[in-house]
Amino acid sequence: MKNFYSLFIVCIGYFLAIGCAGLYVWYSKNDGDLSQLLYADIIATIVIYLFSYYFNNSSIYDPYWSVIPPFILIYFWYYSNNANIIIGSLLMFSVLFWSIRLTYNWIRSWKGLSHEDWRYVDMRKASKNNFQLSNFFGIHFFPTIIVFICCIPMKYALINDSITVHFIAGFVVCFIGVCYEIVSDQQLYKFKKKNREKIINKGLWKYSRHPNYYGEILFWWGLFIYGLLSINYLWLILAPVCMTLMFLFVSIPWIENKIIKTRPEYTEYQKKVSILFPEITFFKKIIS
Repeated sequence: MKNFYSLFIVCIGYFLAIGCAGLYVWYSKNDGDLSQLLYADIIATIVIYLFSYYFNNSSIYDPYWSVIPPFILIYFWYYSNNANIIIGSLLMFSVLFWSIRLTYNWIRSWKGLSHEDWRYVDMRKASKNNFQLSNFFGIHFFPTIIVFICCIPMKYALINDSITVHFIAGFVVCFIGVCYEIVSDQQLYKFKKKNREKIINKGLWKYSRHPNYYGEILFWWGLFIYGLLSINYLWLILAPVCMTLMFLFVSIPWIENKIIKTRPEYTEYQKKVSILFPEITFFKKIIS
């Protein structure tokens, strides 16, 4: 019952955030402009931040990562000047398939307003009186900007008049990425129920220490491939590159350092299994 109340509060927060962003888009004049969408995205982020601040729980922001991209796609589609319905539908399927999976995974793992992600707890301790600066810019604003940039390829994908090779490739990469996340998350979920203090090294986790992150990265690279049109568009490769680097040099080291503190045997697992890319582990097993 307590978790239901927490989810209800989160739903109200996101309803207000999306509503405020929508009102801004409705009353501003730069219809279809990227800056208009960015400002709307920031407004929604501020609303969620206020909820996080009021309830003293930054985990309220966590589903923002997966909830907002479908609305960004709706915006692009609405202002795309009669985009091909099949192209729009396939792209929407990819984004919703990813969004629903990730949001559901967060819901089933979140314990309510009484629980905050351990990373945010560590940030509170490290930042002390300056936590709200880290909270807004580090936990809320920075991920919003990264995801916004990574969503821009969807705008270009909708420009296509017909289904092209790169469009199909983008769809396939996104689909494989989400499926990879579904399988790896389910394997981890089942493993934790019976082996809370042990290290998972079976299934997809036998080839990658973070197959769920690998699937996430595949999805964002898939979105980039979706919209790959011309040489003028290649600068957007910085989006999936930055996403990949963020996982490799921020998210993964953070969580692995925590694991090693409680399970020193994790270092042996690190030596045998690739940090992220299963292809590396698979290749090593072949040549060994």
